[in-house]
Amino acid sequence: MLIDRAEGDYFIGRSEYDSPEVDNEVLIRKDESTYCRIGDFVEVEIIKADHYDLYAKLK
Repeated sequence: MLIDRAEGDYFIGRSEYDSPEVDNEVLIRKDESTYCRIGDFVEVEIIKADHYDLYAKLK
């Protein structure tokens, strides 16, 4: 996934098939062991889904 921005407690990004501001977002919770830079491509594992967004952790 591509990291688009950091907001609150999450890094927010999208998969290679999703458009910004149109499709769902993938959220990664920030913690001491999680660091992403805006524009990074990272591998994630989806751990939860709701109606609009996916929640993931870094692999």
